[in-house]
Amino acid sequence: MAHFRRDITYSALNNELVPPLAASAENTNASSTVISLDHEHDDATNVIIHKVPQTKGGWTHIQDLDSFFTRMYRYYVRGGFYPMIMSDIFYLLQFIFIVWFSTFLVHCVDYQKLFRNDPTISRSDKLSLSDVILSTSECRACISWQWWCLIVLCSVIWIMRLIISIYHLYYAYDTKLFYNNALRIKESDLAWINWTTIQDRVREAQPEHHMCVQKQDINELDIYHRILRFNNYMVAMVNKNLLPLQVHVPCVGDFHYLSRGLKWNLEFLLFSSPWSPWENCWQLRSNYKDPTKRMILARQLERQILLLALVNLVLAPLIQAWQILYFFFNYAELIKRSPGSLGLRTWSLYARITLRHFNELEHELRDRLNRAHKPATKYLSSFSSPITTVIAKNIVFLSASVLGVLVALSVYDEDVLTVEHILTIITILGCVLAGARALIGDEEHLGGGCTGPARGEELFVQVLGHVHYLPAAWRGRAHTKDVAAHFQQLFQFRAVYILFELLSPLLCPLVLLSLRTRALDIVDFYRNFTVSVLGIGDVCSFAQLDIRRHGHPDWQTQLKYDKSKGGNTQYNQGEGGKTELSLVAFSCRHPGWHPTEPAQRQFLRSLRQSMHHALPTNNGLNKTMLGSYIQQSIFGVNTPLPAVLSYYQQHKTQYRLPDMDETSDEEEGPSQSAKGSVGLAGASSALGASALGLDPSAQLPPDEARDMSVSTLHLYDLHLSQGGGNVSCCTNNCSERRTRWASGEETPLLRP
Repeated sequence: MAHFRRDITYSALNNELVPPLAASAENTNASSTVISLDHEHDDATNVIIHKVPQTKGGWTHIQDLDSFFTRMYRYYVRGGFYPMIMSDIFYLLQFIFIVWFSTFLVHCVDYQKLFRNDPTISRSDKLSLSDVILSTSECRACISWQWWCLIVLCSVIWIMRLIISIYHLYYAYDTKLFYNNALRIKESDLAWINWTTIQDRVREAQPEHHMCVQKQDINELDIYHRILRFNNYMVAMVNKNLLPLQVHVPCVGDFHYLSRGLKWNLEFLLFSSPWSPWENCWQLRSNYKDPTKRMILARQLERQILLLALVNLVLAPLIQAWQILYFFFNYAELIKRSPGSLGLRTWSLYARITLRHFNELEHELRDRLNRAHKPATKYLSSFSSPITTVIAKNIVFLSASVLGVLVALSVYDEDVLTVEHILTIITILGCVLAGARALIGDEEHLGGGCTGPARGEELFVQVLGHVHYLPAAWRGRAHTKDVAAHFQQLFQFRAVYILFELLSPLLCPLVLLSLRTRALDIVDFYRNFTVSVLGIGDVCSFAQLDIRRHGHPDWQTQLKYDKSKGGNTQYNQGEGGKTELSLVAFSCRHPGWHPTEPAQRQFLRSLRQSMHHALPTNNGLNKTMLGSYIQQSIFGVNTPLPAVLSYYQQHKTQYRLPDMDETSDEEEGPSQSAKGSVGLAGASSALGASALGLDPSAQLPPDEARDMSVSTLHLYDLHLSQGGGNVSCCTNNCSERRTRWASGEETPLLRP
């Protein structure tokens, strides 16, 4: 019989699993062992051995890279090992303090004596702490059995939290060793290193430590997929209006609602619970990939949602009491010291998930929204009512007058403070004074008068340059109160934010019950928008930033490929330019990232080309968002438009794009692909340099915030120009949904 040999190399089917017989490998080389399969001998065993490289540390072929990279990111965000440990310890101590202090206030204080309602206590006698605080035996006798049950329940929760903290401590120390040894970053240097540097160190450590078994090299998108796997699904579901995050209030109307408790319940239901659609951190259950089982899975998901809603309803009183205590202990001192802080604005949780890009980390989102805080505050302040301002001024005058007299009398003679209710009056007047001052606004404090809504359009452009996602239909209507009312749901008062959190135990079961009607949509969403990526696992297809499949034609320049071949339908499209803007943002943040899809490279090149012709040489400069942004940010709002145009025409420098931009994807070689995939940083930097009269070829310091703002506004201008100015409202708010129980796969999530 003829002999023949076959060279077989090991290739793991799932990179999360340690290759079989890896521990028995003796050779220290990273190459695979060649096994000879001789079919003449019946006793030959088809054994495949993969050689595990012997490296320092235990970071070779990590089983759960999702958790590993997530711990690595949290280690960076929280500032290192010791801040993480101290934070967990103080959280446990705060938990004990809240339970103990609540018990003390309810059962261990004699309020009859404290408020002098006891007839045996003379009002002239001075009370001591021992007079109003009960002894230990009396305090224990006053505690009811129901309260003891609550204490036992809190003790169980505290023990569980302690176990979780110990678990985090173990892995936090391993992460510390990884930073010190593999990445060569000390904890003392962590505060001075940005995330991009850490990411580059991880990529450099991959060939040495082989953290991922299926890839020799990993790129930025691979790391983001691991950390943000579930976040990308959540962002996509909200973008496609799949989750019912709206609450109807009689006589008020509909408003968007998402609290921390509701967000935790949704993540628990869809991603982390034992019965969730996920088999593990990186793999979707096979049943969800089978279209024949969609109805069965939808029924199961309905029952799970109902069960979770009932559990929330039963625990609502306990959760409500805990939240009241938690917010009281957290905000009581702040309200006493600065009552006006409740009038400050903050981004709602709904805004944080709606305005979030695909593949955007938490600190990147926070920095971007922080940059938008000041222009967003100015935008909403421009809608202040003159009547409200006049009333607030008079309230400030009256409150300040009475408060000033009481403070002066207290300074002259401290016995004034012993007068009944005098401290209460001073406290109330201070709160009223701070609240009224918050209604006046900064412009009135400076004596400049109310700005009014005249600057609404300019301020809207500044806000859009940072938040990146606002309905394009608001352009030209940003000065109206209707648009301002919708924007207030995204940028709400801190007092409203606290109120929504306190109402969470009551509203969360209602929102979960309304989610039952979306069970089939969720099952179909998982199947239709999940792709398996080699070395990564199952990820949301939107997170792949696939312009051909998930892009919107109205948000793209004229591409060379046939869009009909990409299977791009409304069901697949990202709403509001989500896919395009996410690709632009990721390209600006990672100039060295090389997109793998030709459509992605062609889209970025086309956008980069059009950006260099975005500034006109006529009076139409302020008619575009990009022109308005440049006029405000570079030249100043008060600069006359003719002066801007004259300056731009005199100092404009011609900028020639690289030759590779004219090549097609078929002609593009590996070197050209790497050269032409640097993203939009160079284009937007050159655009800003041209506007300033500088040489674009000069090496300017990178500014990803400016690059993203310029690219976003230019993309919005293209969207408005291609739509002919006839742009509909946000799809999430205006679209209707179809009933999908008896429908086929072609039924879209959103109606056209």
